[in-house]
Amino acid sequence: MRRIAVSFFIAAVLTVFGISPCYSQLTKLVVSVTGSVFNEITHQPVNVKMEAFDANGKRVYRGTSNAEQNGYYYITGLKPGEKYFIRFGDVDYFKQDFEVDIPPTDKYAEFSRDFLIKPKAKGLRIPLRVPTFELGKMKLRAGSDFFLKDILETMQKNPRVRFQILSFPDNDQNPNENKVITEGRCNSLRDYFIKNGIEADRILTYGSDQTDPTQPPPTKKMAKGKRYVGPTYFVVESF
Repeated sequence: MRRIAVSFFIAAVLTVFGISPCYSQLTKLVVSVTGSVFNEITHQPVNVKMEAFDANGKRVYRGTSNAEQNGYYYITGLKPGEKYFIRFGDVDYFKQDFEVDIPPTDKYAEFSRDFLIKPKAKGLRIPLRVPTFELGKMKLRAGSDFFLKDILETMQKNPRVRFQILSFPDNDQNPNENKVITEGRCNSLRDYFIKNGIEADRILTYGSDQTDPTQPPPTKKMAKGKRYVGPTYFVVESF
């Protein structure tokens, strides 16, 4: 009788606070995350070691993606409404962490999330996909932090890696002027990373006086409002 009375008391308290008595069952509910892992440069599926950690740093998963099944992975035992961190990295790939927020749910669910990870190879060019400079300018655009965050985190999590910042000009009209601009862009980027804790001796720079032969300026007129800005790459020097 005493156990029954206690159970009724707990149910009453939960009801007063607007919590269903079945809440205790929901706390045991788990969900899964599944998807594929791809090489960021080639977009091919990869085999890579991966781990999952909860918000307290406790590891809740360790496994490997399967390149033969389109980079497939499957993580289960996760809790709804919680935050997790997925970590990648082995001898062939840089260490990278991704934050994953699991949506709240009152029933079992599988959530999908694909990942792009950076291969670790000497001479590899990692493109800066969104220009951080205005046409003909050397100063970083406002909001560039958002587009540089990924490279910065890669540098932070892989402290033995040295990079070269490679900058190409916007046109081929004046090689001397191009050299000044591209070197200025390299230095702006280098200063950004140094200010964010990256050692200066890990960052080399090279500003070209000729446009990128692999991604040259378009021969046709671009869409209204769009301009070609010389691309920037982060080249892996050593690790």
